[in-house]
Amino acid sequence: MNSLQHKTLKTSRGFTYSYYVSNPADFKHTLLLQHGFPDDAHLWDSIVRKLTGYRLVVPDLLGYSGTSKPTDPAAYNYTGVSQDLVDILDSEGIDKVISVGHDWGSFVAQRLYNHHRDRVEGLILLNVGYALPSESPPDLKQTNDHLEKVIGFPALAYQELFISDEAPALLKAHLDRFYQALHAAPVGWMKEVWGARGKLRDWLLDENQKVELLSYAQDPELRRAFIERFRRDGFEGPLCYYKAHNSNVQYDADKALGDDSLAMQVPVFYISCSHDPICELDLMAPAKEKGFLPDLEEVTIDSRHWSPLEKPDEVATLMTSFLKRRFASE
Repeated sequence: MNSLQHKTLKTSRGFTYSYYVSNPADFKHTLLLQHGFPDDAHLWDSIVRKLTGYRLVVPDLLGYSGTSKPTDPAAYNYTGVSQDLVDILDSEGIDKVISVGHDWGSFVAQRLYNHHRDRVEGLILLNVGYALPSESPPDLKQTNDHLEKVIGFPALAYQELFISDEAPALLKAHLDRFYQALHAAPVGWMKEVWGARGKLRDWLLDENQKVELLSYAQDPELRRAFIERFRRDGFEGPLCYYKAHNSNVQYDADKALGDDSLAMQVPVFYISCSHDPICELDLMAPAKEKGFLPDLEEVTIDSRHWSPLEKPDEVATLMTSFLKRRFASE
């Protein structure tokens, strides 16, 4: 983020947001880059360098780094978080953005459109596709039981740990083990460890287990920054995204969204990854069936879940190609 200006803003909800902006001399479009768990704005470092033709806004989302870290999951409802982001855009004098998100940031990017259609002119989603609101209150155990029957494994098993009372302290006590679990190199790792009940917890506690890391994760500076950040900040805030999703917080927040808000009337570009079990869930199927994605482009790349870190050049090239193709003439 060295090339961007760092700012802070107190939003109308009373939360302080840390964010980065660029203001190139000649640009037509603004990108809002939204990270997921357990990252911060720096997830996009290697992507930002290749987006020089666009104005950029890159926040630390609620719960992360320099942004406020409420520990009540209700604070993370999409209606409120979307308004926080609109407050940032208003402060910067920005009318419309192309909303870009990875992981939970993809959900935030989507709901920004759903709640503020007049502020979003396009969507780019990484690893997590467009998901319509649930028609019934969430039940994580039931969902994992269903996934095990349908696709052969409980793909969201790790979330059962993340919403538990022990999770914040457990992750903080085993930061290096958790870093390795996030960025392990074996192709089947996410399915074998994250998509199996109890396996991630076992990995954190068993110091005898070893795993090779992906090349980007072998960077000692990336590892150091991760460990220092969570020693300082803890996981109480970031894990609220899982708690809000798996309680009635997001279910209630999404109830007000009608079909007009849920139908995507802007170009949508989805980048999925061949070695990410989350991409196997086909979250977009209900929206496709309802005709809510009339202008959708999809591409699959050879990557695991943290595609902006593992394949930054490929992701940036795909993004810029889509942007030039769909927005260059405007």
